Amino acid sequence: MTGVASTAAIKRHDSLGCSMDRLDDDRTIEGRDMTFYRKRSASAPPDRVTTPATGRGYLLGLCAAGGHRRRIFKEHHSTVHDFEQNAVYLRNFADDYRADLSGSFDFMLLEINHNALERIADAAGLRGVSELRPIAAHADPVLGGMLGALFATVDGSASRSALFVDQLSIAIGVHVVQQYGNGRGGAAASGRRLSARSQARIRDLVQSHLDGELSVEQLASACNLSQAAFLRAFRETMGKTPHRWLQQQRIEKAMDLLQFSQTQLSEIASICGFSDQSHFTRAFVQAMGTTPGSWRRRRQS
Repeated sequence: MTGVASTAAIKRHDSLGCSMDRLDDDRTIEGRDMTFYRKRSASAPPDRVTTPATGRGYLLGLCAAGGHRRRIFKEHHSTVHDFEQNAVYLRNFADDYRADLSGSFDFMLLEINHNALERIADAAGLRGVSELRPIAAHADPVLGGMLGALFATVDGSASRSALFVDQLSIAIGVHVVQQYGNGRGGAAASGRRLSARSQARIRDLVQSHLDGELSVEQLASACNLSQAAFLRAFRETMGKTPHRWLQQQRIEKAMDLLQFSQTQLSEIASICGFSDQSHFTRAFVQAMGTTPGSWRRRRQS
């Protein structure tokens, strides 16, 4: 009996020091140069969060819902912080971390290592970024919007292409080093547009990868631009992000097949890079205001 009780008393903790026994939502997304987490439970873990010093890099957490409080312990003192929605904390894994949590617990987090930090800083045109500044309970609604989009679900299903995760990871990384890095750099270049030749290259690449299994690195390389510069130039030229433009190309391809062929809807969904017919129908209705079948009947009647 004693052995059974001892085993039952063992509590599992994740790599961030949080108890895994009471989490209602526990997701991980591997992004470019970063790992993203979503951790949520009805109440904060009752045990103290502790992580010993390591060389993993940095952890940034953003509170998705207000009402969270934590007491962070230092060597000779402690500080109490109240977190409202979109409040951020950032800590270095090189420091021992101990904190007592209370109230609600709903966080989106990102982990970034030192090598990735340098790569992101270079892409953003920020020189001399060697570290991120530790903060607690700092409001960052811009980051909240980006992380919320990354973890958003549609009709209960997460529909994220590789390109979507890639471009959002880059945007999040650039924002983090700009806001919390210790380096300096010039203002982001604006007004640059993609040349006609670059636009043609991008169109050919996307048309041959309608499944979205493209990376921003591939697209930027085709234009001889850094990834951050490419994303700015793409938005300036096309008026939307690469992922949204990819969605537009999918819909246009589907419209062509619907109007000029008898291809079944399920096959069109596959040809145009949608995960299944249901995903195709949702995207088509959102773009055109009607179902693919109804649109086809009107065009072919």
